[in-house]
Amino acid sequence: MLFKPAAAVLALAGLAAAQTKEYTKGVANVDMNGVKATFTFEKVAEGMNITVAVQSGLNTTAQKLPSGFDYHVHVSPVGPNNNCSSTGLHLDPAKVGVAKPCNPSDLTTCQTGDLAGKFGNLNATADGSITTFSYVDKQLNFTGAGPEGALLGRSIVIHNNITRYACADIVVEGYKGTDGNGTTTPPKGDGKSSATKLVGSIALTAVAALFALAL
Repeated sequence: MLFKPAAAVLALAGLAAAQTKEYTKGVANVDMNGVKATFTFEKVAEGMNITVAVQSGLNTTAQKLPSGFDYHVHVSPVGPNNNCSSTGLHLDPAKVGVAKPCNPSDLTTCQTGDLAGKFGNLNATADGSITTFSYVDKQLNFTGAGPEGALLGRSIVIHNNITRYACADIVVEGYKGTDGNGTTTPPKGDGKSSATKLVGSIALTAVAALFALAL
């Protein structure tokens, strides 16, 4: 029957598309403690283009250190009532730690989520706003080498000295993972790389298609 090969091909295409979903944009809108800022993450060929726009709140009168406000991607979402303490540690799948400072010319010394270490702190101004700027981060991506490295379900935290001053979830377009509070959460998995999982998925899809052809 000729319709069965066609059905098998359609099944193969549909399953492959579902297994290779691409995420291309995420946004964190910070709005707390007088800080209003937007962090936009967009996938590009070179890595992740990040645009930082601070409308208000990072004033010189509030700044505790002359070096400015540092900021990072943290592993967990913001807790209820804008609880920045719930965001956990910095995103650091390579387990670099914070014992040594990040050297931007050698990314092996930098935590993946240490945006301030790689690109500089947010410097306070008299009116609290900062001119919008962008850069490309070569470590961050939306899926990562396994769920521990993914940008999905993370948050951005602005620090004032050691205080978690303001924070927001990174909301990725098309990603539906949520916890009980309705905030995004990291994808769960066994730590296998995306490439390994993709190969396995394609293999299973091929088996299903061959089975359909044999019917």
